[in-house]
Amino acid sequence: MRIPGPLQKIAGLFLPKRGRSERVTFSLGERPAKQIRQPDTQHQGTLWSKDLDTNVEQLSKTFHLPDSSDVVIREVCCANPNVRVVIAFIEGLACSDKVTTSVLKPLMLLSSIRQTHDRDPVAQIKDALLASTQVEVKHTVEECVEAMVSGDTVVLIQGQNRALIVETKGWEHRSVQGAVSERIVRGPQQGFIEVLRANTGLLRSMIRSPDLVVENIEVGRRTRTQCAVVYMAGIANDKLVNEVRRRIKSIDMDAVLSSGSLEQLIETSHSLLPTMISTERPDRAAHFILEGAVAILVAGDPFALVAPVTFSAFLHSPEDYYVRWPYGNVLRMIRVIALLIAVLLPGTYIAITNYHHEMIPTVLLFSIAASREMVPIPLPLEVLLMYFGFELIREAGIRIPSPFGPTIGIVGALLIGEAAVSASLVSPIMVIIIAITGVASFTIPNLEVGMLIRVATAIFILAGSLLGLFGIVATIYVMFCRLASITSLGVPLFAPIAPKQRTGADVFTIGPTWTIESRPKFLRPKDLKRQPDIARRWDIESHQTQEDNQT
Repeated sequence: MRIPGPLQKIAGLFLPKRGRSERVTFSLGERPAKQIRQPDTQHQGTLWSKDLDTNVEQLSKTFHLPDSSDVVIREVCCANPNVRVVIAFIEGLACSDKVTTSVLKPLMLLSSIRQTHDRDPVAQIKDALLASTQVEVKHTVEECVEAMVSGDTVVLIQGQNRALIVETKGWEHRSVQGAVSERIVRGPQQGFIEVLRANTGLLRSMIRSPDLVVENIEVGRRTRTQCAVVYMAGIANDKLVNEVRRRIKSIDMDAVLSSGSLEQLIETSHSLLPTMISTERPDRAAHFILEGAVAILVAGDPFALVAPVTFSAFLHSPEDYYVRWPYGNVLRMIRVIALLIAVLLPGTYIAITNYHHEMIPTVLLFSIAASREMVPIPLPLEVLLMYFGFELIREAGIRIPSPFGPTIGIVGALLIGEAAVSASLVSPIMVIIIAITGVASFTIPNLEVGMLIRVATAIFILAGSLLGLFGIVATIYVMFCRLASITSLGVPLFAPIAPKQRTGADVFTIGPTWTIESRPKFLRPKDLKRQPDIARRWDIESHQTQEDNQT
């Protein structure tokens, strides 16, 4: 059957593409990856002049002075060497204390007492005066402009066609706090913030290994957003790292400002279900990195992208690893049940009530019929109106200021539900079903999967209204076929179930920590063993001591 043009994009979210060759897509196996031509981003740039006034004019023209009020260009006199020096930085990005302590004071106060025999003013100022941890020599205007917009200070010297870049970053930012979207009771109470180096520092503090690699990549022609690709050199598959690096470097856009935009630009599939996990917790990102995955951090965004992932990872929470493993399995089982309830309950209720009365016990059937006796609207429309009203209250609770949001959300839901029942617009059992569906949707720890559940619930409501249980089953079949065709950077989304692979005791259920000996095979890590076969050495010694005592 040919799908009309306007509906092809909608159908593409659910149906896999026909005739799609597996060799075209990326895979972690032996199959070679598809190569594309990288955009030519290397250019010579504009070289600095030996005339200081010409360099200042060039810098002023680049930053549109005097219209830009936050760009500071100041000329000072350096006594030894006796030359004119101009410093340039951007207020708000550069720390004023660092500029004063590391640049101005050495040039204006210490230059007269530092006696050196170096005739090169650039080398003398760099090695003997500038008191900063990072000082670099740059030859082009573009390199210095890029450093200034990153918070560094540029030092221009009379008679020299080179400039010095001094590290003075220090823009305002919030301190490290607890994660907002992934709160847990037991475990580290830290979350990523908007500063890239602070986020990489959090990962470094958890993984204190020299094998932890942090690669910086710029994206966006105009924004020049800094991205960090983080992975373990001795664990992550080289093919995976190269593919992530290739996709990020291949992006040719004016602006990439958030991890959400970057995720859509580098993922292969464009389905409703994401193929990357976004997490606000450094401990969760560190866990995936130690498994062999790759984390991507974006400057200005407090979320990290992790890939590749499987469907089961979306139902996991960091708290599963901080409690005893039987409790962790109970939590995961509750989330699976909540997922099924949130997606299937309203649609199944409509299908059974409208098409399959024989499946309902007689007493319950009479109770449902009595509750809907005075309701004037059809059951499918009733469910859609109640579900839409619940979504309105949920969105309003997020947008309302925090001191009033939860209160207004709860009170509003109770008042609206009670008023709707009293006015005979909806039945009492419908309020219960929508409430259970909404509460179940909040148990999913991933935000994007929660959004998928909201869309899937509406789809199953329509399927149950049109075709009953046959529509529910057919929609489930189509969705499973679609999910089975999706890969996350070469890893099937249903791995290790489809295709079937043997892996450690941490897929859908979690086993004791000392029994999870290997990393997931579907990631094809370099080092498959996470720990030796016997991790609790003290347990062996205690058993040997007991046997010796018995003998």
